[in-house]
Amino acid sequence: MRKFLSACSLVGLIVAPAVQAQDAGVFKPKGAWTADYGDEYCRLVRTFSNGKEELSLALERVQPGTDVRMIFVGGGLSPFRNADTIGYQFGPSGAAAKSGYAKSTTPDGKPFMSFNPVTLAPPQMGPGATPGSPPPAFDPSKPFVPPPYDRAKEQEAATGISAIALTEGLTSPVTIETGSLRAPMAAMQNCADDLLKVWGLDLEQHKTMTAPVALVPNPQGVLPQGTIPFSEFGKMATGGNLVRVIVGADGKPTSCQIYSPTLSETLNSKICKLVMDKASFVPAKDAGGQAMASFWMGSPMFLGPPFPGGRR
Repeated sequence: MRKFLSACSLVGLIVAPAVQAQDAGVFKPKGAWTADYGDEYCRLVRTFSNGKEELSLALERVQPGTDVRMIFVGGGLSPFRNADTIGYQFGPSGAAAKSGYAKSTTPDGKPFMSFNPVTLAPPQMGPGATPGSPPPAFDPSKPFVPPPYDRAKEQEAATGISAIALTEGLTSPVTIETGSLRAPMAAMQNCADDLLKVWGLDLEQHKTMTAPVALVPNPQGVLPQGTIPFSEFGKMATGGNLVRVIVGADGKPTSCQIYSPTLSETLNSKICKLVMDKASFVPAKDAGGQAMASFWMGSPMFLGPPFPGGRR
């Protein structure tokens, strides 16, 4: 089990000065980033204050790649009652975007908001495409091969981010002055890379990988219609119950596990059995274009019968 690391062990993550009186919509750091490294996740946490309320921000990653989940615990964020997305922007010059979210309370009664995964540096989706441009037209009969994860591009983007503005969907906009995310994201990248070692995969191959694993479409679905009752779909909101499959160089699954299970153990066992029996993949490719062992991770929603005319 990987250890919880205190902030003082993360070089470059400096404690901020004490918070002074300020605008109620601006949250400034109250302490340093701390890191919680588990066998299946990487999490950085920091507490901020607007002078009256405290708000903790967690940045979480469960695999090497562009996705980062933002989790907020505490006061200061008040979504409109009918808002199903929140507008955000990585400042000072990042593009504005929106994210779905789930809202609840912690066991000790604090407000809790978990956003859908976001990216600091949107990947280039095809030859000649610019970062953040729409993906190519979806063909449900062909595997969708996402672009490889670019650690250097993400680190470049993180260096230029010093605040997160939450705008649309809230009764009052909020700005969280994070300071540069260069050092926090370097720590996050190192932690996520280490997950590959925990999963028995080759880190150095993945650093120069030219193509990640792609799921081969199954016309009937790896999970046939009705495998997951419709009443259970809401339990997978904002990234719960992710399926992680280790895929060999031959494209065949070698193991299946569920991260952050929200469905029953019986149903998840059925999901993994169907994945092992029916799923096939285009293997990842190394720097020389040769097949290599890697992983695929996604919602069970990606494993059902394809939706006509669009990507899940």
